[in-house]
Amino acid sequence: DFAQAYNNLGNAFNNYGETEKAIKNYQKAISYKSGYEKAYFNLALVYKDLGDKKNFIKNIEKALKLNPNWGHAHYHLSRVKKYSKNDPQIDQMKLALKSEKISSIDLIGLNFALSKVYEDLEDYQRQFQFLNEANRLRKKELNYSIEKDQKLFSRIKKTFDFLPVELNLSESLKNSIKPIFIVGMPRSGTSLMHQILDSHKDVRGLGELNNLNKFVVPLLKSFNKEVSDRFSEDELMSLRKEYLGALPISGIDEKIIVDKMPINFRYIGFILSSFPDAKVIHMTRDSMATCWSIYKYEFRGNAYSFNLDDIAAYYKLYSNLMDFWRRLFPGKIYDVCYEDLTSNQEEETKKILEYCELNWDLDCLNFHKNKTAVKTTSSMQVRKKMYQGSSEAWKKYEAYLGPLLKGLNYH
Repeated sequence: DFAQAYNNLGNAFNNYGETEKAIKNYQKAISYKSGYEKAYFNLALVYKDLGDKKNFIKNIEKALKLNPNWGHAHYHLSRVKKYSKNDPQIDQMKLALKSEKISSIDLIGLNFALSKVYEDLEDYQRQFQFLNEANRLRKKELNYSIEKDQKLFSRIKKTFDFLPVELNLSESLKNSIKPIFIVGMPRSGTSLMHQILDSHKDVRGLGELNNLNKFVVPLLKSFNKEVSDRFSEDELMSLRKEYLGALPISGIDEKIIVDKMPINFRYIGFILSSFPDAKVIHMTRDSMATCWSIYKYEFRGNAYSFNLDDIAAYYKLYSNLMDFWRRLFPGKIYDVCYEDLTSNQEEETKKILEYCELNWDLDCLNFHKNKTAVKTTSSMQVRKKMYQGSSEAWKKYEAYLGPLLKGLNYH
């Protein structure tokens, strides 16, 4: 009857994509402790990942009834809900903002949520008042400086300023799991691409995996240019084995998997050196549409995303690094333009499947019917049919996005 243990077990299952088992354990936690707000919250997020709007709202509102000041819960609800002028939750959030006991994560969440309220009410001045405050608080909390990422990107380039080694795979290794890596900036269409490929009968989409980052960072830190000018075949083979041998990849039946962690664009050199059989799909989208969307949502894992100047500077680092990889690995990276994909769905999907050496599968056009959990900001959007025009949405906020327009040299 230990409710917390069932909640934690639910979290463990959820982390590895076992959503049905996660749901059962959260429900069991609630059955032992009816006022368990965390279990209601976690249960709601699983339903959100599955695109089940009704059960998401039902459980997140139960969590908020137990804790009305829970700003992080308000934030998640705001991403799904459309607010009207007299919605009682608006006053509830404003009251919570005045609480002296509120944590920083909840304070930030409330400001993001209230910015969504005023976006729905088309009061853009107040929308940006709360949005700018949310981002200011989070940047202050992180004490982020763009110099940190400038150093990281510089180190990555110096590590690969040679003709890279490519592993010669034995026949047995060639027949092992083949990864498809979807990379790019957040909000560039990586979740959409994931659902398209996961809809294919021969492919298993695994969402955003941290596996590559976990195994590459120690390699980067230990690399010494004075000792060797490149990574050894043993190091690259070890990276391959560690990546494929880690959960949730190990133990699955499909031979072709999809890893859609966007920031893996930083590690394309490692990918194409350790996985010469891998496919790399790079999602591109209008730079203003991408960067505005990053600022609008709370990406807690991306420290650069809470300031318009930082976002523009990071976008330039990303763009420059992608040019570097294309020169180093000509013809190995497949660029997909989000706008082209949304306007020519079937034609572009056929090209993508051809690049991935996959047979045509009509289900890839019906990706919106895919029941796979999506643990990203786009979890509800990818349940809808392909739609056009989202890359133009930023234009109505142009008056508030001066630093972004200037930083990106956008014309």
